[in-house]
Amino acid sequence: MENHLDQPETVEARPEPRPKPSARELVLGTLVATLFAVSVVVAAILTFDVNPAGPVLVVVAAIAAGSFSFRRVGDVALKAAAVGLVVGGIVAILFWPFFDVG
Repeated sequence: MENHLDQPETVEARPEPRPKPSARELVLGTLVATLFAVSVVVAAILTFDVNPAGPVLVVVAAIAAGSFSFRRVGDVALKAAAVGLVVGGIVAILFWPFFDVG
């Protein structure tokens, strides 16, 4: 017996395949992702001066927001921003040993 829950009954319910992004969209996405990644790292560094736990909050918020947003947005620039948040959070984690605690 076939499982009818796995397949939509109408053609309208099936998601449309997404077109491949153009070269212009890829360049724009790369710039947006880089901007967001650098912004997260700078925010983590600046919040360390206020409170040593600040970078933890920035990194957790950036990775959570990027992960949550990536699956829910369709535009290439917004997906790139979500990727930039996650990458920036990971890079900020790698910079933690360089923060001066003393």
